[in-house]
Amino acid sequence: MPASPSIELTASDKACLLDLVWQVIDAGLTQGGLTLPEAPESEALLTPAACFVTLHSSGELRGCIGRVDACEPLWLCACENAYGAAFKDRRFAPLRSEERESLTLDISILSPLTPMVNQGEAALRSSLRPNIDGLLMDDGHHRALFLPSVWQSLPDPKDFVAALKQKGGWPQDYWRDTITLQRFTTQVVKD
Repeated sequence: MPASPSIELTASDKACLLDLVWQVIDAGLTQGGLTLPEAPESEALLTPAACFVTLHSSGELRGCIGRVDACEPLWLCACENAYGAAFKDRRFAPLRSEERESLTLDISILSPLTPMVNQGEAALRSSLRPNIDGLLMDDGHHRALFLPSVWQSLPDPKDFVAALKQKGGWPQDYWRDTITLQRFTTQVVKD
C-alpha cells in the first residue's frame, strides 16, 4: 500500500492513538508479550503509515523503535513500535513497572521518503533543513536514520551528519557516491 502524503489527525484521533499505544505498553508490563487492542474505527488511524515511537523516562531517552515503510495501518505500526521501544530496544533493558510513572512518549509519523541527490557530504549538510528534515543514509552495508527531533540535541548540520555516520557505524571521514540519501518530515503526536 502506498504511503499517504500526510494523514490528517483530529484531536480525537491523536487521543485514540495515544490510548492504544499506552494499552500495549501497560499490557506488556502486566502480562508480558505483545497484546494488541482492537482496531480503531478512525479512517485516519487505519491509513497505512510509517512511524517511530520514542520513549523518555524523566526526560532521558528510554527507547526508540520504528519503521520507514508504510505497510501497515498507522495504529498497528504505532502499537508494534511502542512495544518494541519499551521491551526490545537493544540499547536498554526491558521496561520495568516502576518506570511507568516517569514515562512519556512521542509518535513520529513519517512523510514519504524523498530521495536526495548525493553530491557529497558538504552539499548534504548545506541542503538539510534543521528542525524539519529527518535523514536516512544507506550504503548497502550500513544504514542509519535520525528523526527531525534529533536536531534539538544536534542543531548544527555538521554535527547532525557526523552523529548519524557514527550511529551507522561509518568512520567520520567516510563518504562514497554510492550512499543513498532520503529525507522526510514528521508529524509528532506527543503524550
